[in-house]
Amino acid sequence: MKMACSIVFAVGMLFFLPTMAASDSEKAQNLATCLTGRYPTLCKRGMLSADEARIVDGAEHRENLKTCLAGRYSALCNRGKLTPNEAQQVLVAEKRENLKTCLTGRYKALCRKDLLSDAELKQVTSAELAENARTCLDGRYPSLCDKSQLTKEQFSQAEEAESRAAMNRQRFANRSYVPRARRFSASGCESGHWVDSVSDDGQIVKLEDQSIWQIDAGDAIDSALWLPTTDIVACGDKLINTEDNETVSATRIR
Repeated sequence: MKMACSIVFAVGMLFFLPTMAASDSEKAQNLATCLTGRYPTLCKRGMLSADEARIVDGAEHRENLKTCLAGRYSALCNRGKLTPNEAQQVLVAEKRENLKTCLTGRYKALCRKDLLSDAELKQVTSAELAENARTCLDGRYPSLCDKSQLTKEQFSQAEEAESRAAMNRQRFANRSYVPRARRFSASGCESGHWVDSVSDDGQIVKLEDQSIWQIDAGDAIDSALWLPTTDIVACGDKLINTEDNETVSATRIR
């Protein structure tokens, strides 16, 4: 009887030991994830010892502070984990990055004017007026042009530019394209391409050779304005609009 029990116990241990080993491996993997400090939602705190939890707290604090101090990712910054001094540093960083965005004049929806000083607000207003005038005088994007912000002279120029752009679009619509000569530069760039179509959000660009390119979200605001027949140079992971002198990061997906 004793021998039978011993055999049963030994067999039971054979099944139990792999489970323990798997549990130890799981704990080690979890600890490695937790110690990066970058994935708090993936960190299973119930598997940590008290000492490990304290170390992980420090790692998460450092990573959160790094994200916050970049000033560009306020939605990812957990302000509840900042000290008063750190919170002040983060506010300075956010104001700095916000001012950079605002001074381009191009991203009104992303510009937090509540973070600007009176002097900065004047600079930003001037930048936005200048950018609006540039867009209007281009003539190709009438829906993006706020004519109420133009001077009388600029208004007339914008009207003329829109008429020219409309005529050009019609001319291109009635014209069949002759294939352009492809040229390869020493850097591997390929010219001779042009835009066939662009998705409304600018994140997908189709070229005349039927290649499909996914545009980085940060650059899609530029590519969304590209028109069919626009000359393009493909450079590895970039598309260059040679007509507007704009470069976007892109990945060929087909």
